[in-house]
Amino acid sequence: MGNAPAQLIRRLQDARTRLAATKIEDPALAICVAGMARLEEVLARPLRVVILGEYNSGKTSVADLLIGNGLLPTSVVSNTKLPVLITYAKTPALHGVDVRGALVRIDSRGADAPMDASYEALQVALPLERLQGFQILDTPSMVKPDTFVRDADIVIWCTVATRAWTESERATWSALPKRCRRNAMLVVTHKNALNGEEEARHVTERLREVTQGLFRDVLLIDAAGEAGAASPMDGGGDDLSARLRRCGEGIGERRAQKAEKIVRRLARLAFHDFARRDVRSDAAPLLASWESGAARLLDDLRQRRKPVPEVIEDLLAGFGVFAEQLRPGVVTGGAVSGTSETSRAVAAPLRWPQRHAAAVGLIAMLVSDLTGILRMLAAPSSGHDERRVARAILLGLADLDGAFDALGRLMGPATATPTCSAAG
Repeated sequence: MGNAPAQLIRRLQDARTRLAATKIEDPALAICVAGMARLEEVLARPLRVVILGEYNSGKTSVADLLIGNGLLPTSVVSNTKLPVLITYAKTPALHGVDVRGALVRIDSRGADAPMDASYEALQVALPLERLQGFQILDTPSMVKPDTFVRDADIVIWCTVATRAWTESERATWSALPKRCRRNAMLVVTHKNALNGEEEARHVTERLREVTQGLFRDVLLIDAAGEAGAASPMDGGGDDLSARLRRCGEGIGERRAQKAEKIVRRLARLAFHDFARRDVRSDAAPLLASWESGAARLLDDLRQRRKPVPEVIEDLLAGFGVFAEQLRPGVVTGGAVSGTSETSRAVAAPLRWPQRHAAAVGLIAMLVSDLTGILRMLAAPSSGHDERRVARAILLGLADLDGAFDALGRLMGPATATPTCSAAG
């Protein structure tokens, strides 16, 4: 696992632990916590490397090369008609997958014992550090490849150097979902059957030309048709492992970036709905008045009675007034007021969503953000310490200041947007 996913997992675990410590039962909080737990599972899931190719193209040999020469049990090597999933475990184990999808221990005395039952697939667990970040699925040639690529993160297509990239291979690969190509490698086996490095360079150049756009990388290795004929030290073995690792790190970074966005969204929505009834009696009428006015402005925007810049100016001006009434001194220097210059900045066609519905959605989210901050200002000043802690955690995850900064950039330098630190 790369640094970015691991760091995000630790951050989510810490946030969930601190939220649990508040012992608050709130539906919005529960949904957010459950979502974060699910994201942790996704981020921690090992990447799945699916090895495809035609008959006798060296698929099992490549799998053996990736985990270490000779580490695959012989009962696996002799059953290449079955898909084989190679995973990490603290102790070695070999299981068959029956027709119901249940795991059946094949032999408790040793993984190399012959199998005496029919299985749909095999699952090999090995205590190898490299398998903590990757699962490897070695596939049989007689089954359609699209059966296996649904959950693939990286796809390796094996082709033989002396007859590389036949028309049947091209047709089969082209029929797979195009998303497979982004993280796909064309691994050319039997490099040692070529006449030296010059022919190897020629084959590599030709394959890169004819497969342009179909794979992210082309690599020649010495793996032969039978497992055990190659080792990580053979030509291309170290290179393949290194490229696979770099590809995996890139996928991990993208996973973490997507997860960050989801976390911000989850926390933002939780902040909007959290502790709705935790409001001072004197503040309830003010909140109701704000919500009514904001709803009218949104309706004006939906009906196109007011343009986006004018609605934003009215919202920010109203927010400043209500925030000051709810907690005197929280607004300073008219920081949330609007100007005509702001209107020109917000109307810039390349800076705002061109679709009206998208603009309405953006402003509706802003209304929810501002309402959440006002509700925080309307909370009782004494007691409810746990709720204040929970709100602070949600705000940290939601990064509302970052969202307001982005809105400020859209609006231009003329007008400042609110900050959660000022409201806290």
